[in-house]
Amino acid sequence: MFLRTCVATLAVVVWAALAGASQHIKSGTLPEGPEGDIDALTEEQFYVDGSASSARVFTFANGSRSLHFIPMIHQAEPAFYEAVAGEVKQLKAQGMDLFYEFIDFDDATLENKRRVRAMLGFLPSPAFYAENVSGGLVAQDNSKFLGFPGGRDVNVDLTPAELADAYERLVGPLEISDENLTMPIGEFVMPTADVMQITSVTIDRRNQHLAEAINSASVSVLVLYGAAHGAGTVKELYALDPSWRRVD
Repeated sequence: MFLRTCVATLAVVVWAALAGASQHIKSGTLPEGPEGDIDALTEEQFYVDGSASSARVFTFANGSRSLHFIPMIHQAEPAFYEAVAGEVKQLKAQGMDLFYEFIDFDDATLENKRRVRAMLGFLPSPAFYAENVSGGLVAQDNSKFLGFPGGRDVNVDLTPAELADAYERLVGPLEISDENLTMPIGEFVMPTADVMQITSVTIDRRNQHLAEAINSASVSVLVLYGAAHGAGTVKELYALDPSWRRVD
């Protein structure tokens, strides 16, 4: 009798846990991305080409919270962003926080703008992508995804200063060329950084930062971040908490 009671109690506990987890992973409007466990996911599987049909979501859970990662691209068909906005609206209605990518150059000092331009040759701002869009595409506009009822909208990204600091910790001081000092800040200049180290900062360091934010969140989260960050971020998250699993 005692054994049957323990088994029955355990069954109730497990069912309740599964039921509690499932309420955080209701599907929205986008199709699920290609199958694969966290350790097998690749950057190519997160790739989107900006067409409406390429919009997708990758869903994960750790038993108490869920993560919905929507790979983004900075220039796409308007219908791509409309599909993403529809997914955001549905998932935010479930109370999730929205974590989104945005390096805010508007509030950066001129010095830090020049430091980033020394790394990349340009400032990857919304204005840059809007000015260089073509072929019927439009630039990503985060305002289309913000303000839906539900949890908070949180810019989870590095600042320009943090981005440049990360590079200098890894490589050394950035060289600010005469061209960088004299050209208008919106213009391209030849970067002076070690190009072989840029990915370690612009991708890897930001993946770590995003994974730490997701791991520290108290509620389920919806993430809008560049497709190149998908596989790396969830692997960083898994390293922080191995209970995370892919939800098919």
